[in-house]
Amino acid sequence: MCFCKQVGSRIFILLLYVDDILAIVDEEEAEKIRAHLVAKFGTVVFEINGKLSYLGMEIELSDKGTKIDMSFYVKQIIEDAEEKLVLTKYESPGTKETFVAHEGAGVLSEKNRVYFHSTVAKLLYLAKRARPDILTVVTYLCTRVQHATVEDEKKLGRVLGYLKGTVGRTLRLKRSSMESTVVAYVDAAYSLHGDSKSHTGVVIYVGGTLAYVASRKQKCISKSPTEAELVALTDNLGLVELFQEFVEFVTKKRIAPPLVYQDCNAVITLVTKGGGKLRTKHLRARMHLGKEMVDEGRIVVVYKCAEGMEADGFSKPYDPAKHKPFAAMIQGEDKAGQQVGAMQNRERSQVMSQERSRKVQPSGAVDNEQIPGNV
Repeated sequence: MCFCKQVGSRIFILLLYVDDILAIVDEEEAEKIRAHLVAKFGTVVFEINGKLSYLGMEIELSDKGTKIDMSFYVKQIIEDAEEKLVLTKYESPGTKETFVAHEGAGVLSEKNRVYFHSTVAKLLYLAKRARPDILTVVTYLCTRVQHATVEDEKKLGRVLGYLKGTVGRTLRLKRSSMESTVVAYVDAAYSLHGDSKSHTGVVIYVGGTLAYVASRKQKCISKSPTEAELVALTDNLGLVELFQEFVEFVTKKRIAPPLVYQDCNAVITLVTKGGGKLRTKHLRARMHLGKEMVDEGRIVVVYKCAEGMEADGFSKPYDPAKHKPFAAMIQGEDKAGQQVGAMQNRERSQVMSQERSRKVQPSGAVDNEQIPGNV
């Protein structure tokens, strides 16, 4: 649950998760919160500094950005795994064949299946918070927990072996001087799963800082790569708008429409110009949903070549050669990743500027006026 308060130019954010509270405030407001909690509940555990522990994460704030470290959690998982498995270090959590399930693979015993299920759940918790570089493979393993095989156990072992070789890897969220615009990358890999369903990858930035990633199996079967890309795009348009609404809620200002990158020209044509012969009603509805949002100026959909599609690594597993630069970029750890991020920030600013100057603003045009009340 999120609460937001604004006093003049000061913005305070309070996040509540069960009995854990994370307050993003200045020191004066932090002392007020501490005094109130102590008066209400007596003794409380309270940290006020640039380093804190929250939900298993070690969070360090600095002028350069935020570092999220869960290496202690990783070590615990590896120690538990080495009691049952022999772990070999790998340079990637999977390969391009990871999503292939061979028939006839032996089914795990119930005891081993329960361990498999538990470990995959722990890895999912890790991947969603500090290690997005393993998310794609972990998402696939989540689809196997009820009927896990010996082959799946080997794939789990590879993920654990990769973590063993990268225990100290952290997630670094760089500060950016960009305006608070929302930029999303949405991609799909066609018919990647054994049941012919496709896989969606999503990356969302707010103001040039990584805010969200997702990798998920699609719920319906698509009959072409274009349909798979259309499903991926329209499944996530509402989510992209939610990020825009959150930024407006926090800043109390209108921001530019979200920019959504797609690497399929056919899909971009469908949601910007319409047309085509979509043979099923639900796909026609998806096309019209996207086109309505584009026509109303609620989103901007722009082509991005496959080489620059940051969500590609969340739509399919990579071999080591491709995974290394992908992991460095998404974890924000090396100079190459920083340079790529800076280049992408400049490109986003240019595209947004071009789109705003090209389009006639609809009613309720975007400007910097204050928004009355909550969004």
